[in-house]
Amino acid sequence: MAIPDTLAARLIETTKAHDLGGAFLMLGRQRFVGTRRGKAANLFRNVREKHLPGISEDTLRNPGNEYAENFFAALGYASVDSMDFSDFEGASIVQDLSAGLPAELEEKFDVIYDGGTCEHIFELPTAYRNIHRMLKKGGVLIGHSPCNNWINHSFYQISPEMVYGFWEKAMGYKVLQLFLQPILPNFSDQIATTTNPNITGVRPRIKGKLPKVSPVIMCYAVRKPMNEQEPRRAYQTDYVEKWGG
Repeated sequence: MAIPDTLAARLIETTKAHDLGGAFLMLGRQRFVGTRRGKAANLFRNVREKHLPGISEDTLRNPGNEYAENFFAALGYASVDSMDFSDFEGASIVQDLSAGLPAELEEKFDVIYDGGTCEHIFELPTAYRNIHRMLKKGGVLIGHSPCNNWINHSFYQISPEMVYGFWEKAMGYKVLQLFLQPILPNFSDQIATTTNPNITGVRPRIKGKLPKVSPVIMCYAVRKPMNEQEPRRAYQTDYVEKWGG
């Protein structure tokens, strides 16, 4: 899993917009790709210069390796861990997210980043609930998840309905942001938002235009409530409305 310039820019923006810090966990040991080309390179440079003045792209890299610990440390996180199923990439925590979670990992992290891990876990609800357990109260999950045109990339493509239906409605999280981002560099300036089904009563509708030729990634951030509610089951909005009608 890798963090190209477009997603690096979004991570900087999300971190700074919501004043995030503290203990950070990346799911999978992410690689920092940095600048590619075209509009995405311009986006990354402009965001970096605005929010990380005086910090060069070289400073964001780990000397001698390609992993992203330096990048996240430069964003202001006090500690940076990585979690994976095995130690094949040197993750600092070896843990199966589809299995039971040890007590020492509960409420351990202020921010968790899913930059392309959970869609590869067949037991997705278990993985999400383990993320919930690992977050401190008030902690934030940042997700960059494949949403469209990623056939056979993974077990799942994650939709906005998942964020609003599971994280907001079932788990009581606050949605801090949600938008759809083409992943190809030349389309990095084209983003779209969606309606919130918990407000409209129907499944999310896309607001804006997206290119048909590019895979689309969903960029979202959700905050765990300080006072947790009893977890509920997630049901898709359209059907809940029909059942209630």
